[in-house]
Amino acid sequence: ARPYSLLYTYSLIIALVCGTAGLPHILVRFYTNPDGVAAKRTTMWVMILIGIFYVFPPVLGVMGRNLMPELYAATGAKGSDKIVLELPRAVGGVWGSILSGITCAGAFAAFMSTFSGLLVSMTGALAHDVYGRILRPNSTPEQRMRMFKIAAILIGAISIALGAQVEQLQINFMVGQAFAIAAASYFPLLFMSVWWRGMTMPGAATAMIGGGLAAQACTTIINVSDLGLVNLKAFWAANPLLRILCEQPAIWTVPLAIILMIVVSKLTAAKVPGDIRMKMLVLHAPEKLGLKQEYIQEHQA
Repeated sequence: ARPYSLLYTYSLIIALVCGTAGLPHILVRFYTNPDGVAAKRTTMWVMILIGIFYVFPPVLGVMGRNLMPELYAATGAKGSDKIVLELPRAVGGVWGSILSGITCAGAFAAFMSTFSGLLVSMTGALAHDVYGRILRPNSTPEQRMRMFKIAAILIGAISIALGAQVEQLQINFMVGQAFAIAAASYFPLLFMSVWWRGMTMPGAATAMIGGGLAAQACTTIINVSDLGLVNLKAFWAANPLLRILCEQPAIWTVPLAIILMIVVSKLTAAKVPGDIRMKMLVLHAPEKLGLKQEYIQEHQA
């Protein structure tokens, strides 16, 4: 039905817009900027380049729909995901070779960039935050580096094992799920911490964990159902709205995370940092004023 299609589209838009801001492998890129001015410049150029890139997927989709409509009837790796491989053959000639080269180069570059960024983010969180701050606060830098290497091997192996199980799922569908999870977990934390002075640590943690787990649970149910591990076809047929809300949950998980953050922060208002006004001033004041360096020096002293 058209209302459900529009609901899915709007939810996917929320996931893509908010999820992009919350992807951990994108956030770590800002650590390489020397100051706030450089970070803003990087953001501007990234938005321009991503906008140019987003022109090409619809073009490939239209060409694939017209030249190879039979692929849209299949699923998984033999379905619409195969268009990027078969389309250059259908075009043929020099242009087909150029399109094939661009497709392969872009796919491998995107894969390596995304995987390496996520691997660094996850291993860094485990080695620095979980191991270095919670499990062993007195650990040396050498011990944390050793844990970083061990965590990288373990997370990489687990990721490969999980990736081998999802061949029947469509990649573009799973990408939307990843954006939805990022939108429901990291984005509310970033957005509210920048503009709201009433946030507390328990509120931030509750929102991030609650929103992320809700989106993760929905996507897991959908994937388990699509893989045939649990037969939910009759249930989805009787409840199409629930299928849409589970298949693309950003439209309700993002507001849920923000509400959780506000409620828990209000209940723990005594834990709001005492220097929150100064933190906000440092965060939003122009870089040329030098307030950031003064703030850091005061806290180091």
